[in-house]
Amino acid sequence: PSPAPTDGTVDDVTDAPTADDTDDTVDICGTAELITGQILYVLRDATNKQVTISLQGSSDQWFGYGFGPTADGSGMTGAFGVVLTSGSSTDSADMAVAQYLLNSASGPGTSLAYGTTTVQVTEGSVQGTLTMAYDAAAEFDFTDFLTCQVDSIPLIAAQGSGPNMAVHTTTNGEQTLTRAATCTCSDEPTTTAGA
Repeated sequence: PSPAPTDGTVDDVTDAPTADDTDDTVDICGTAELITGQILYVLRDATNKQVTISLQGSSDQWFGYGFGPTADGSGMTGAFGVVLTSGSSTDSADMAVAQYLLNSASGPGTSLAYGTTTVQVTEGSVQGTLTMAYDAAAEFDFTDFLTCQVDSIPLIAAQGSGPNMAVHTTTNGEQTLTRAATCTCSDEPTTTAGA
């Protein structure tokens, strides 16, 4: 991935999150580039207990990341997916952040709607964000990862051949996102695992 930035604001669609002296509450807790050019940042606002998932890449094709796929070889089934797509449109100007409970057997899966989203498309690039409470998504709870109870979480990635959501042309399944060394915790809350 791009060089690891130190803080969590995003200047524009072509920049990675960068240091911002006015906001010291946001930490980058993970970065990944499982598919070349399609970059994921997981940002933490510990004060407000919010996670921001930021996707950056080419607006020529849909792409996304899934959190929490099972380790039994079923790939994306059951993962919480965050995808940048133009939906059924073929115009990259229509790109939006979509959320799914992924299902490899029947298309993208169940459509979800958590938190707030933003999208910016500029000169062939797109950046989209989803901001929500750590535990907002019933399909995947980010609390343990963002409160230092676990060091890594399961991660997958996929992309298509155009901006509209269709069959993926590239996948990278059953990887892990490891918490960045700069993403530390001052206290040790009880784990939510198994809850």
